[in-house]
Amino acid sequence: MAPILCGIFCLSLGARASRRVTITMLALECFFSAVLLAYISGVRESYAYMMGHFPAPFGNEIRIGSTEALMSLMFSAVMFFSIAGGLDDAGRDIPDDKHGFFYLMICFLLAAMLAIIYTNDIFTAYVFIEIITISACSIIAVKDGGKPLIATMSYLIMSLIGSALLLLSIALLYTITGHLLMPDIRSAVQALARSGEYDIPMFVLSGLMITGLGIKCALFPFHAWLPNAHAHATTAASSILSGLIVKCYLLLLAKVFVRVFGLDVVAHLSSGLILTSFGALGLIIGSVTAVRQRDIKQMLSYSTVAQVGYICIALGLGSEAGITAACFHIIVHAAAKSMLFTSAGGLIRASGNKKDFRSLNGAARRDPVSGAAFICGALSMVGIPLFSGFVSKLYTSAASVGTQFEAAAIFAVVVISTVLNAMYYFPMVVCILAKTPSGEKQTAQAVRHDIKETAPGTASEATPDTAPGTAPEATPDTTPGTSTAVQPRFTRTPVYNATITAFIAMNLTLGILSQPIFKIIEQGIATFG
Repeated sequence: MAPILCGIFCLSLGARASRRVTITMLALECFFSAVLLAYISGVRESYAYMMGHFPAPFGNEIRIGSTEALMSLMFSAVMFFSIAGGLDDAGRDIPDDKHGFFYLMICFLLAAMLAIIYTNDIFTAYVFIEIITISACSIIAVKDGGKPLIATMSYLIMSLIGSALLLLSIALLYTITGHLLMPDIRSAVQALARSGEYDIPMFVLSGLMITGLGIKCALFPFHAWLPNAHAHATTAASSILSGLIVKCYLLLLAKVFVRVFGLDVVAHLSSGLILTSFGALGLIIGSVTAVRQRDIKQMLSYSTVAQVGYICIALGLGSEAGITAACFHIIVHAAAKSMLFTSAGGLIRASGNKKDFRSLNGAARRDPVSGAAFICGALSMVGIPLFSGFVSKLYTSAASVGTQFEAAAIFAVVVISTVLNAMYYFPMVVCILAKTPSGEKQTAQAVRHDIKETAPGTASEATPDTAPGTAPEATPDTTPGTSTAVQPRFTRTPVYNATITAFIAMNLTLGILSQPIFKIIEQGIATFG
């Protein structure tokens, strides 16, 4: 309820006040989620709470376990850091009169994601998925320019197709079982599976549900809308879209597998095999396409497509170990990819608001804080030991042992993904660390001297010839990367530095202290059904 009430207030507040209210609310959500996680981990139990005074199907129900509490904490923390780290870009990209609307949608996004994490009702999950769709499209379109608007329309059309398939599958499921609460559906579905009745309708509706959620999370081959939507949004929106919203749909898919159908029914319907096959294709094609990109945000967007495929491989294993590994990777990727998009925003500012690789040459030298965060995220995504990405791949490989899939095949896919990730992340790291060519040293020094401490969102963030709130991505009269380009000023505030430091600490913690976190997820999955 707190994000919903906060969003309503933001709509009537000014830019600075709505920003402060939203950040305060996010901090409180992190605190409450941490308290809940500590309590649930201590009692080692989960519980359900009936909303209102009416039982199902008229009432509603939420379920709280260690997995839900951990996901709530991570989602709230990552959104907090994404908003704080993207304040500078939001002040430049979003017109002053739209800040209240932007933070309203941010609050509604958090409320909807938390509802999906906690809900025990499949139709309630669908309702909040629609709220996510509207809010996500809004935070893309709020940025000025034609490209964000085109990306928004593409996102909306594909998302509505996914919603229609998902709603149709829920209607068929309700027709067959007569229930909307997940535990009741699971009991009815398993009884039908044992009797052999409705196998074909169950196969069809499970396929519709997987396809609908697959479109929502950009699973191959339904991924074409994602790169432009994530690349053309402001920095905070890109971080949230790639790091959280996509993962929210994958988390719901895990809940559907475990708490709606049951893993034995999933194996009976071959749903896991289908999901793993498309996940492997998405991992390879997303990575190959990322290698060909020359725009840093487009590259990160296609990397998200590949990581979605990786998580789907773990989900498709059809075991508790696979579901646990998938949930751990959801957390790992949420933290790492949000940090990558946030730090990429800093590197882009340090390069005159240009996103091509040539202009980003030496960007980490101009902005060492953003450069350190980007390198940390890249090492995690590639899977270097001691970083969280390596641990996640290790858990997925171990989970494949003893399943219907050949462990060697899954391990080969993991190795291929590691090589492909290295092929586009390492050149990017070399690019941002490279010394500035002699012809560009004078310009780079001028940009470095122009760093100054200003409040985010003020008019001083705009370029001299641009009104506050607009964001030209490149100087129209120059070729990106040439020595004659006059790069506009960029800011690096204490808030941004603190946020990036917290992001780095979070990602290192997930790698070094992975075992306790994995145990929390494992404990929650054991009682997930």
